[in-house]
Amino acid sequence: MHPSNSLLVPALRKYSERLLRAQVEAKTRELRPDDRKKFLEKQFDAVTDAVTEKLEMSYKDAPVLTAWDANLIRSSVKSWIIFLAGEANFTLGIDDFSFGAMQLELGRPISFSAITPATQSETHGHRNEGVFVNGYRIRKTLSKVESKLCVVLGPKRYTETDLQSFDFVRQSGNELEDMLLVLDGRAQKYFGEPTDTVLKTLITHFLTP
Repeated sequence: MHPSNSLLVPALRKYSERLLRAQVEAKTRELRPDDRKKFLEKQFDAVTDAVTEKLEMSYKDAPVLTAWDANLIRSSVKSWIIFLAGEANFTLGIDDFSFGAMQLELGRPISFSAITPATQSETHGHRNEGVFVNGYRIRKTLSKVESKLCVVLGPKRYTETDLQSFDFVRQSGNELEDMLLVLDGRAQKYFGEPTDTVLKTLITHFLTP
């Protein structure tokens, strides 16, 4: 486990659960779609501020970002970037999302941790060490049976011709959870990519078989 996890994971768990409660509150208040989106975005900003404050206290010279800034990331010895996989789900009030943070050194991803609050799932990735979910390393199975499942990342729609060789198609919106299916062999293939650069980087460095 990365040394920062003793600081980072409790914060991610605490504040991801806060995001989940915010969705419940928005539903209870029966907010209209635009008001719900504004309310949840405000809650997310508050949560990222809280996690940023905790990281900055322990990593004083490492900037903590909430969006990809290539120049700042490349010029910083260490940096952090907070991400939300399944952002559209979150703002729609769907609880299929994961809240996490990725650490970089001179622009190169070193590790990440994420919590999926609806399932209490904890995911970690480390350079040259692999990806772990709830303490177990994810490995592609050696089974010769094809799953016939594909996942679609991002908003792009694919035609029946593209997908006809698969029996099942998943486009959940939570890029982290979808790529874990690919990584451990439960999904046979993935199409597309997220629009967010942070999630693209996360997939490229940690989640692609």
